[in-house]
Amino acid sequence: MMGYVSILLLLSLFIPIAIILTSIPFLTRKTESFGVSIPEKEYDSPILKSWRKRYVVIMLITSLILIIAFFSIGAPLSNNEQNISIFFACSILVYLAVAFLIYLSFHKKMKQLKKDSNWTAHKQQTIAIRTDFRTQKLHYSNLFYAIPFGITLLTAVLTYVFYSSLPDTLPVRINTFSGSLSSVETTIRSAFFLPIMQLYLLLVFVLLNTVIARSKQQLNAEDPERSYQQLKVFRRRWSLFLLLTSILLTALFSFIQWTYFYQPDPAVITYISLAITGMIVVAAMILSFSTGQGGSRITYSSGQEPTRIDRDDDTYWKLGQFYVNKHDPSLFLEKRFGVGWTINFARPLAWMILIGIIATAISLPLLLM
Repeated sequence: MMGYVSILLLLSLFIPIAIILTSIPFLTRKTESFGVSIPEKEYDSPILKSWRKRYVVIMLITSLILIIAFFSIGAPLSNNEQNISIFFACSILVYLAVAFLIYLSFHKKMKQLKKDSNWTAHKQQTIAIRTDFRTQKLHYSNLFYAIPFGITLLTAVLTYVFYSSLPDTLPVRINTFSGSLSSVETTIRSAFFLPIMQLYLLLVFVLLNTVIARSKQQLNAEDPERSYQQLKVFRRRWSLFLLLTSILLTALFSFIQWTYFYQPDPAVITYISLAITGMIVVAAMILSFSTGQGGSRITYSSGQEPTRIDRDDDTYWKLGQFYVNKHDPSLFLEKRFGVGWTINFARPLAWMILIGIIATAISLPLLLM
């Protein structure tokens, strides 16, 4: 029974991933379809509508197969939490790989359709730019991150003051049913591991908020004013989401740090952790579906008639997913297929930032060794 509960908990993490991946064609900008730029009016063409529906059906079937396989193969492993966790991680990687292959098949057909339709013939291709773009309120100030920083600082100070009150060992993994699964000796490194993690996450959130503010402006040349209004709301909503998420996660880590001193029922820790995680996941899904990529799902009418189309830059989007343009000084820009941002893979600085974040995340657990 306990094993199946663990499987259900892991599947609850998989379902939001599956929903987002399945719905991506309906969340992207209407000037892009399966990683290929298109005139906005073609978005609602019968053939593209049918392709989006077909993609959803294929992804739903793929997700269902994975769920059945996870139940069938994972059940014998469910009594060993480490094995089931590894199996779950591998299942997610396989699912993402299959989802990418499904996307590539539609991307290939989309490129061929665009070539055969010759949508760009006899149409003016332009780039829409607002010179006052950076002066607008596109995000919430990084100064608001003083709130989670204050929580982090308070947690570190209290840990230092009451360090002598800590037990000889500290739990590093909690299970709802069996309590602490493993522990480490109490040292300065282990005692301050969570405050250090808080600081790391805080820096990542500040960086992401800066990315929202400084990423490339991508206005629709067919209706620049409408796309600007949508983009402004899109960035501010995600900026607010990041801020609130940073506060929730920082508070959660502080709560877990507090349990080192008072050691409440491990189930309480698990339930609170799941509750906060669930709030963040649900909020992200609501934000994705209500806003869309670049604010594409936000209704706004400027009353303008389109007289031009965006400049075709498909050549810089490898497989419709990876932006590689050495002539573009931008480090960050919106994804073409998905919700969020990606990097300009032709810019070494963008690579350095990405590798730095990943390397730091990997090296932090070494503090416990």
